[in-house]
Amino acid sequence: MKVHSDLSTFKATRPVVTIGMFDGVHSGHRQLLAQLVDKAKSLQGEAVVITFWPHPRMVLNQDKDELRFLTSPEERTILFSQLGIDHLLLIPFTKELSNLTSEEFINEFLVQKIGIQHLLMGFNHRFGKDRESRFEKYTELAQKYGFGISKVEAVKTAGLKTSSTDIRNHLLAGNISKANQILGYPYLLSGRVMGGQKLGRRIGYPTANIEVNESFKLIPPDGVYACYVHVEGKRFGGMLNIGYRPTVNHNVDHRSLEVHIFDFNRDIYSEEIQVEFIQRVRDEMKFENVDALIGQLKLDEQTIRSIVQ
Repeated sequence: MKVHSDLSTFKATRPVVTIGMFDGVHSGHRQLLAQLVDKAKSLQGEAVVITFWPHPRMVLNQDKDELRFLTSPEERTILFSQLGIDHLLLIPFTKELSNLTSEEFINEFLVQKIGIQHLLMGFNHRFGKDRESRFEKYTELAQKYGFGISKVEAVKTAGLKTSSTDIRNHLLAGNISKANQILGYPYLLSGRVMGGQKLGRRIGYPTANIEVNESFKLIPPDGVYACYVHVEGKRFGGMLNIGYRPTVNHNVDHRSLEVHIFDFNRDIYSEEIQVEFIQRVRDEMKFENVDALIGQLKLDEQTIRSIVQ
């Protein structure tokens, strides 16, 4: 897959295009993207995904402080690359771009700069300043500018709605399994291992303190989670704690993410790691003393090892 941020040098054979934010690149997105690839092959063309960054709501200051994303731009790019896409166009979203009507965007970007052959749209996708436009309006514009157009209908995964909003709601409620079902893969966080208080090492449960790479990344609620950890090219089971560590920490200014990696004892300070969420095991708890905390950690380890094995 070729990644482009400069449209002036973009070239593709008979481009078959879809447009969207694709946060999470979830199972519904994947069905649309599979149809995009199939359509491109049938037209002897290339599959092109157009997406934007920053998110339009960030640029337009629409509930900016409440925005939480399932994937960073880097994570989305990796997920796209696994799906047979030929070209990924990362278009910077600006206030000037937001003022273009759907027809202006189609003419300026899709027709003149990309040379679109066919447009594939999600069932509820809208673009342009006149986002109230219906699919019939886009069909009229496709006929006017001489390209094909089709729409992918809504799908469900295991009876669940396939939407980024529903995935966020499940994650915020701690329903990791439902979120993962809709995503089609385990929800993940990427980050760098930072220095910590090293209490875990002293009590027999050394942890990697994770600083998440993306400041707008959605972090599930406080608690203990079964997870997999990708580090140094290998995957390990692990137990992750999200919260304020109330038993040992009286500084509640920010949450910490600490993962104990099973059967791993290397120093990975400043290394990049990736955590896959598998199951929420329990709420964060405050214990009477450190010995009670250690006893619970042993029970957590037994429970979580049975899950990740």
